[in-house]
Amino acid sequence: MRTTGMLATALTAGLALATGGAAAQDKTFNWRFTTVAGANTIEFKELGEGFAEKVEKASKGRLVIKAFPSGVLMKDPEAIDALAKGTIQMAVTYLVYFSGKEPALRAVNEWPALVDPLQGVTWFYAGGGAEIMRPILERHGMYFLGVSPLSGEHIWSKNPLPTVDALKGLKIRAAGLAADSFARMGAAVVNMSGVDVYQGLQRGTVDAAEFTTLPVNYEFGFAEVTKHVIFPSYSGGGTYDWAINKKAWDELPEDLKTIMHATLGQVGSQYFMKAILAERKVMDELKKKNMNFITWSEKDMKALELARIAVMRERYAKESEDFAKILKSRLELLQTLGYDVPPG
Repeated sequence: MRTTGMLATALTAGLALATGGAAAQDKTFNWRFTTVAGANTIEFKELGEGFAEKVEKASKGRLVIKAFPSGVLMKDPEAIDALAKGTIQMAVTYLVYFSGKEPALRAVNEWPALVDPLQGVTWFYAGGGAEIMRPILERHGMYFLGVSPLSGEHIWSKNPLPTVDALKGLKIRAAGLAADSFARMGAAVVNMSGVDVYQGLQRGTVDAAEFTTLPVNYEFGFAEVTKHVIFPSYSGGGTYDWAINKKAWDELPEDLKTIMHATLGQVGSQYFMKAILAERKVMDELKKKNMNFITWSEKDMKALELARIAVMRERYAKESEDFAKILKSRLELLQTLGYDVPPG
């Protein structure tokens, strides 16, 4: 009798677990997903809508994600707060926007120097980045899903900037490490949301701006209010950050979590390949509009790199032990990739 009773109890418990597992597998999740990409950009089509469509298909409709372009649900800098509070479930963004509350995220999207365009992705997935970054976001109620490649950024200007010395006194919109390194070199940095840059240039609030990739800036109309673009990129090798509200993430069954990770890898690679082609097309369009391309010398770029490293070491690393770990880890990777890291 006792053996029969124990068997019955075990079977009942097993049935309950199986039923609970089946219920979790059958549940449908509906998420809101904000991005930093404009509605007509390749970024939004691939990283926003493309990601959502692939997840819904792979999950057979169990995880439905509604993607929104930049500025529709909120201004870009507000997305991380909304994510932490659970107002939205997911964002592909720049975590530097949250650095006011978490100093470790200063310059997290940018690197001091470009050695390889995929160095940011390499660091996160193979260089110890995930192990450093995920605990930082978790203490703010977020799960760091991962990163995807971000093409290099450039300065767009209304007036010619022949050398890096032209930054002195220049009214320029910039954010994060770009803002602090430009300021270190004498620029008059103005803080404004990416969606406000066009009007800022148009009205003369700023005379130059950096925001994001060439195709995105082009879609935002930068070519209509500037005449010059600076090359090469001052911030190659960076990444887009993919973050999820921790409570929403924890509610997902394991198979949906696996789908999310796999889909991020897929769309990130597809986007980067298409972005390379998109940049060439934008370059052709800019030439047709008689945009002036200015190339800074190696000496100019080295001066900018040294300013960026100095800001990271002298300010960010001293303000946050976690950022000091990030910087040390990233400089080690750059050195492995062949970059001559200055002593300090």
